[in-house]
Amino acid sequence: MLNQTTSRFSNSVENFQFLNQLYKLQLVYVKKKRIHFSIVYIKYSQEASVSYEEFIQVLKSQLRSSDFAFAHKSENFVILLLAISKVNETKALLGRIQTKLQPFNMPLVSVIAEIANSLHALEEVLGIMEETVMRLEFHHSQSIVLSNFLEKESVIVKVSIIDNDLITQSIFSNLFHNIETEHRELEIRKFNDGQDFIESDWYQSSHSHIVVLNDILPRKNGFEVLHYLRGLPNEQKYLIVFISTRNSEDSQLYSFENGADAYFVRPFNLKIFEIQMKNYLSRPRK
Repeated sequence: MLNQTTSRFSNSVENFQFLNQLYKLQLVYVKKKRIHFSIVYIKYSQEASVSYEEFIQVLKSQLRSSDFAFAHKSENFVILLLAISKVNETKALLGRIQTKLQPFNMPLVSVIAEIANSLHALEEVLGIMEETVMRLEFHHSQSIVLSNFLEKESVIVKVSIIDNDLITQSIFSNLFHNIETEHRELEIRKFNDGQDFIESDWYQSSHSHIVVLNDILPRKNGFEVLHYLRGLPNEQKYLIVFISTRNSEDSQLYSFENGADAYFVRPFNLKIFEIQMKNYLSRPRK
Protein backbone atom coordinates (compact mmCIF):
# COMPACT_ATOMS: atom_id res chain seq x y z
CA MET A 1 0.00 0.00 0.00
CA LEU A 2 2.81 2.42 0.87
CA ASN A 3 4.57 1.70 -2.44
CA GLN A 4 1.33 2.48 -4.30
CA THR A 5 0.97 5.73 -2.34
CA THR A 6 4.59 6.69 -3.02
CA SER A 7 4.11 6.02 -6.72
CA ARG A 8 0.95 8.13 -6.76
CA PHE A 9 2.62 11.18 -5.29
CA SER A 10 5.89 10.78 -7.19
CA ASN A 11 3.82 10.81 -10.38
CA SER A 12 1.58 13.71 -9.38
CA VAL A 13 3.77 16.17 -7.45
CA GLU A 14 6.31 18.18 -9.43
CA ASN A 15 9.85 17.48 -8.18
CA PHE A 16 8.56 15.02 -5.58
CA GLN A 17 12.05 13.64 -4.88
CA PHE A 18 13.29 17.08 -3.85
CA LEU A 19 10.22 17.58 -1.65
CA ASN A 20 10.88 14.20 -0.01
CA GLN A 21 14.54 15.13 0.62
CA LEU A 22 13.51 18.40 2.25
CA TYR A 23 10.92 16.58 4.35
CA LYS A 24 13.49 14.07 5.63
CA LEU A 25 15.91 16.89 6.43
CA GLN A 26 13.23 18.64 8.48
CA LEU A 27 12.55 15.38 10.34
CA VAL A 28 16.17 15.40 11.47
CA TYR A 29 15.64 18.83 13.08
CA VAL A 30 12.42 17.61 14.67
CA LYS A 31 14.11 14.54 16.14
CA LYS A 32 17.34 16.20 17.30
CA LYS A 33 16.21 19.71 18.21
CA ARG A 34 12.41 19.49 18.48
CA ILE A 35 11.97 22.15 15.80
CA HIS A 36 8.52 21.76 14.25
CA PHE A 37 7.67 22.51 10.65
CA SER A 38 4.46 22.63 8.62
CA ILE A 39 3.10 21.37 5.34
CA VAL A 40 0.19 23.15 3.67
CA TYR A 41 -2.02 21.59 1.01
CA ILE A 42 -3.73 24.40 -0.92
CA LYS A 43 -6.64 23.82 -3.26
CA TYR A 44 -6.78 25.71 -6.56
CA SER A 45 -9.99 26.42 -8.44
CA GLN A 46 -9.91 25.93 -12.19
CA GLU A 47 -12.60 28.61 -12.38
CA ALA A 48 -10.40 31.24 -10.73
CA SER A 49 -9.61 34.46 -12.60
CA VAL A 50 -5.93 33.90 -11.87
CA SER A 51 -4.07 31.17 -13.75
CA TYR A 52 -2.48 28.26 -11.93
CA GLU A 53 1.02 29.57 -12.72
CA GLU A 54 0.12 33.06 -11.47
CA PHE A 55 -1.43 31.52 -8.36
CA ILE A 56 1.85 29.75 -7.57
CA GLN A 57 3.77 32.98 -8.06
CA VAL A 58 1.49 34.75 -5.57
CA LEU A 59 2.21 32.00 -3.06
CA LYS A 60 5.96 32.11 -3.66
CA SER A 61 6.04 35.89 -3.25
CA GLN A 62 5.08 35.49 0.42
CA LEU A 63 7.47 32.65 1.29
CA ARG A 64 10.76 32.94 3.12
CA SER A 65 13.97 31.66 1.53
CA SER A 66 13.69 28.53 3.71
CA ASP A 67 10.15 27.72 2.45
CA PHE A 68 9.23 25.92 -0.76
CA ALA A 69 6.20 25.58 -3.03
CA PHE A 70 5.54 22.50 -5.16
CA ALA A 71 3.14 22.34 -8.08
CA HIS A 72 0.73 19.46 -8.63
CA LYS A 73 0.55 18.00 -12.13
CA SER A 74 -3.23 18.03 -11.98
CA GLU A 75 -3.08 21.81 -11.39
CA ASN A 76 -5.65 21.37 -8.65
CA PHE A 77 -3.30 21.78 -5.66
CA VAL A 78 -0.12 23.44 -4.44
CA ILE A 79 1.97 22.02 -1.60
CA LEU A 80 3.99 24.26 0.70
CA LEU A 81 6.78 23.09 3.00
CA LEU A 82 7.42 25.71 5.70
CA ALA A 83 10.57 25.25 7.79
CA ILE A 84 10.55 26.20 11.48
CA SER A 85 6.82 26.96 11.37
CA LYS A 86 4.04 25.98 13.72
CA VAL A 87 0.33 26.44 13.08
CA ASN A 88 0.18 30.09 14.18
CA GLU A 89 3.05 31.13 11.90
CA THR A 90 1.48 29.18 9.06
CA LYS A 91 -1.90 30.84 9.55
CA ALA A 92 -0.23 34.24 9.51
CA LEU A 93 1.40 33.38 6.18
CA LEU A 94 -1.92 32.22 4.73
CA GLY A 95 -3.48 35.49 5.88
CA ARG A 96 -0.88 37.43 3.89
CA ILE A 97 -1.49 35.23 0.86
CA GLN A 98 -5.25 35.77 1.15
CA THR A 99 -4.68 39.53 1.08
CA LYS A 100 -2.65 39.14 -2.13
CA LEU A 101 -5.48 37.11 -3.69
CA GLN A 102 -8.17 39.73 -3.00
CA PRO A 103 -7.92 41.35 -6.48
CA PHE A 104 -8.75 37.94 -7.99
CA ASN A 105 -11.75 37.40 -5.69
CA MET A 106 -10.52 33.87 -4.97
CA PRO A 107 -11.02 32.16 -1.59
CA LEU A 108 -7.96 30.47 -0.09
CA VAL A 109 -8.81 26.88 0.81
CA SER A 110 -6.12 24.87 2.56
CA VAL A 111 -5.19 22.14 5.02
CA ILE A 112 -2.36 22.64 7.52
CA ALA A 113 -0.31 19.85 9.11
CA GLU A 114 2.22 20.76 11.79
CA ILE A 115 4.88 18.03 12.01
CA ALA A 116 6.11 17.48 15.57
CA ASN A 117 7.71 14.03 15.28
CA SER A 118 9.60 11.84 12.83
CA LEU A 119 7.12 8.97 12.90
CA HIS A 120 5.28 9.61 9.63
CA ALA A 121 6.47 9.23 6.05
CA LEU A 122 5.78 12.07 3.63
CA GLU A 123 3.44 9.87 1.59
CA GLU A 124 1.24 9.26 4.64
CA VAL A 125 1.09 12.97 5.45
CA LEU A 126 0.25 14.00 1.89
CA GLY A 127 -2.35 11.26 1.54
CA ILE A 128 -4.30 12.39 4.62
CA MET A 129 -3.99 16.06 3.62
CA GLU A 130 -5.17 15.49 0.06
CA GLU A 131 -8.20 13.49 1.20
CA THR A 132 -9.10 16.33 3.57
CA VAL A 133 -8.62 19.23 1.14
CA MET A 134 -10.61 17.52 -1.61
CA ARG A 135 -13.70 17.62 0.64
CA LEU A 136 -13.49 21.41 1.01
CA GLU A 137 -15.56 23.72 -1.18
CA PHE A 138 -14.76 27.21 -2.47
CA HIS A 139 -17.67 28.95 -0.73
CA HIS A 140 -15.25 30.94 1.45
CA SER A 141 -11.64 30.98 2.63
CA GLN A 142 -10.93 28.26 5.16
CA SER A 143 -7.96 26.47 6.69
CA ILE A 144 -8.38 23.08 8.31
CA VAL A 145 -5.71 22.19 10.88
CA LEU A 146 -4.86 18.51 11.26
CA SER A 147 -3.66 17.21 14.62
CA ASN A 148 -2.55 13.82 13.28
CA PHE A 149 1.17 14.54 13.47
CA LEU A 150 1.55 16.33 16.82
CA GLU A 151 2.29 13.27 18.94
CA LYS A 152 5.42 13.78 21.05
CA GLU A 153 8.21 11.37 20.22
CA SER A 154 10.27 9.62 22.87
CA VAL A 155 13.98 10.39 22.76
CA ILE A 156 16.59 7.82 23.72
CA VAL A 157 19.24 8.99 26.18
CA LYS A 158 22.09 6.62 26.96
CA VAL A 159 23.53 6.29 30.46
CA SER A 160 26.92 4.74 31.20
CA ILE A 161 27.91 3.92 34.77
CA ILE A 162 31.67 3.28 34.94
CA ASP A 163 32.78 1.98 38.32
CA ASN A 164 34.50 -1.19 39.48
CA ASP A 165 32.38 -1.36 42.65
CA LEU A 166 29.28 -3.48 42.00
CA ILE A 167 27.29 -1.88 44.82
CA THR A 168 27.94 1.60 43.35
CA GLN A 169 26.91 0.35 39.92
CA SER A 170 23.67 -1.02 41.36
CA ILE A 171 22.86 2.18 43.28
CA PHE A 172 23.22 4.43 40.25
CA SER A 173 21.54 1.97 37.90
CA ASN A 174 18.48 1.82 40.17
CA LEU A 175 18.50 5.60 40.52
CA PHE A 176 18.36 6.15 36.76
CA HIS A 177 15.78 3.38 36.29
CA ASN A 178 13.50 5.21 38.74
CA ILE A 179 13.86 8.65 37.16
CA GLU A 180 10.62 9.61 35.43
CA THR A 181 11.07 12.02 32.54
CA GLU A 182 8.52 12.95 29.92
CA HIS A 183 9.38 11.77 26.41
CA ARG A 184 12.82 10.49 27.46
CA GLU A 185 13.72 6.80 27.34
CA LEU A 186 16.87 5.92 29.29
CA GLU A 187 19.08 3.05 28.14
CA ILE A 188 21.51 2.13 30.93
CA ARG A 189 24.70 0.09 30.76
CA LYS A 190 27.34 -0.64 33.43
CA PHE A 191 31.10 -0.93 32.92
CA ASN A 192 33.79 -2.09 35.35
CA ASP A 193 36.50 0.24 34.04
CA GLY A 194 37.30 2.86 31.41
CA GLN A 195 38.97 0.37 29.09
CA ASP A 196 35.81 -1.73 28.81
CA PHE A 197 33.80 1.40 28.07
CA ILE A 198 36.15 2.70 25.35
CA GLU A 199 36.45 -0.71 23.70
CA SER A 200 32.66 -0.96 23.42
CA ASP A 201 30.64 0.66 20.63
CA TRP A 202 28.01 1.75 23.16
CA TYR A 203 29.05 5.42 23.19
CA GLN A 204 29.42 5.84 19.42
CA SER A 205 25.80 6.56 18.49
CA SER A 206 24.40 10.08 18.08
CA HIS A 207 22.22 9.85 21.22
CA SER A 208 22.65 12.22 24.15
CA HIS A 209 24.74 10.38 26.71
CA ILE A 210 25.20 10.69 30.48
CA VAL A 211 28.53 9.26 31.67
CA VAL A 212 28.86 8.69 35.43
CA LEU A 213 32.37 7.56 36.29
CA ASN A 214 34.80 7.05 39.10
CA ASP A 215 38.14 8.81 38.71
CA ILE A 216 39.98 5.75 40.09
CA LEU A 217 39.53 2.68 37.88
CA PRO A 218 41.58 -0.53 37.35
CA ARG A 219 42.73 0.18 33.80
CA LYS A 220 41.85 3.45 32.06
CA ASN A 221 40.92 5.85 34.85
CA GLY A 222 38.22 8.49 34.83
CA PHE A 223 40.50 11.27 33.63
CA GLU A 224 41.63 9.18 30.65
CA VAL A 225 37.99 8.54 29.74
CA LEU A 226 37.28 12.27 30.10
CA HIS A 227 40.14 13.21 27.75
CA TYR A 228 39.06 10.56 25.26
CA LEU A 229 35.40 11.65 25.11
CA ARG A 230 36.19 15.36 24.93
CA GLY A 231 38.51 14.61 22.01
CA LEU A 232 35.70 13.15 19.90
CA PRO A 233 34.08 15.26 17.13
CA ASN A 234 30.62 15.06 18.74
CA GLU A 235 31.84 15.48 22.33
CA GLN A 236 29.05 17.94 23.19
CA LYS A 237 26.53 15.07 23.39
CA TYR A 238 28.16 13.79 26.60
CA LEU A 239 27.27 14.93 30.09
CA ILE A 240 30.26 13.73 32.13
CA VAL A 241 29.78 13.37 35.88
CA PHE A 242 32.64 12.43 38.24
CA ILE A 243 32.02 10.44 41.42
CA SER A 244 35.16 10.67 43.56
CA THR A 245 36.52 10.16 47.07
CA ARG A 246 39.07 12.92 46.44
CA ASN A 247 37.95 16.20 47.93
CA SER A 248 40.94 18.28 46.88
CA GLU A 249 40.39 21.49 44.95
CA ASP A 250 43.14 20.47 42.53
CA SER A 251 41.27 17.32 41.48
CA GLN A 252 38.02 19.20 41.03
CA LEU A 253 39.65 22.07 39.13
CA TYR A 254 41.49 19.64 36.87
CA SER A 255 38.24 17.80 36.11
CA PHE A 256 36.29 20.96 35.24
CA GLU A 257 39.14 22.49 33.25
CA ASN A 258 39.25 19.36 31.11
CA GLY A 259 35.55 19.17 30.40
CA ALA A 260 33.73 17.55 33.32
CA ASP A 261 30.18 18.79 33.80
CA ALA A 262 29.79 17.84 37.48
CA TYR A 263 31.94 16.53 40.33
CA PHE A 264 30.46 14.78 43.38
CA VAL A 265 32.60 13.93 46.40
CA ARG A 266 31.59 10.83 48.34
CA PRO A 267 29.59 10.66 50.50
CA PHE A 268 26.97 12.94 48.95
CA ASN A 269 23.22 13.33 48.89
CA LEU A 270 21.78 11.04 46.19
CA LYS A 271 18.61 13.13 46.05
CA ILE A 272 20.63 16.16 44.93
CA PHE A 273 22.29 14.01 42.27
CA GLU A 274 18.89 12.76 41.09
CA ILE A 275 17.45 16.27 40.87
CA GLN A 276 20.41 17.46 38.81
CA MET A 277 19.97 14.54 36.39
CA LYS A 278 16.24 15.26 36.11
CA ASN A 279 16.97 18.91 35.37
CA TYR A 280 19.40 17.92 32.64
CA LEU A 281 16.96 15.46 31.08
CA SER A 282 14.10 17.98 31.11
CA ARG A 283 16.04 20.59 29.14
CA PRO A 284 15.36 21.00 25.42
CA ARG A 285 18.01 19.28 23.35
CA LYS A 286 20.62 21.48 21.72
